[in-house]
Amino acid sequence: MKLDDREWKDFAVPEIFQNIQRGKRLKNADHVPGIVPYVSSTANNNGVDDYIEATEGARVFKNCISLANSGSVGSAFYEPFAFVASDHVTSLKCREANQYIYLFLVAVLKQQGSNFNFNREINDLRIKRMRIMLPVTVNGEPDFQFMEGYVRELMAAKRKQYRVYIKKRLESLELDAANGGVIP
Repeated sequence: MKLDDREWKDFAVPEIFQNIQRGKRLKNADHVPGIVPYVSSTANNNGVDDYIEATEGARVFKNCISLANSGSVGSAFYEPFAFVASDHVTSLKCREANQYIYLFLVAVLKQQGSNFNFNREINDLRIKRMRIMLPVTVNGEPDFQFMEGYVRELMAAKRKQYRVYIKKRLESLELDAANGGVIP
């Protein structure tokens, strides 16, 4: 599957994501240690900044994309598990998406990051106006089937590369051991 052998079209973010909701303000002093990931506007660790209890009033999301509105503006991650979102994060949920489609959409959204910075954060109006390029079907609709297939193919290729690397590494370690070397 190739990205350049098909038509692409731009879509407004709300055309793709039916549920767009910002997290809720939760001061650090109000964090109760727990097991639920707290996603904020960091570009590291899939956006996870802490682990807290999902207290009353916290906005809990699952199986969606988290988009940093400030801080590391434009950082986007697929979040398969339940998490609490800070008010600096917007949850984007698409009815048609599964994990593979979400991973494709994350890559597309991250390309928008250069349009934003510390002085030009992502707000609700900018999200509604934001446009993203997606592959389309012959009917001009987002080609979710292609997006899924493309990511599955990439993941399979990476798994294959990893298996080859592991096999070579194990052979090297076995050879070292057979020659009296020390296995690190």
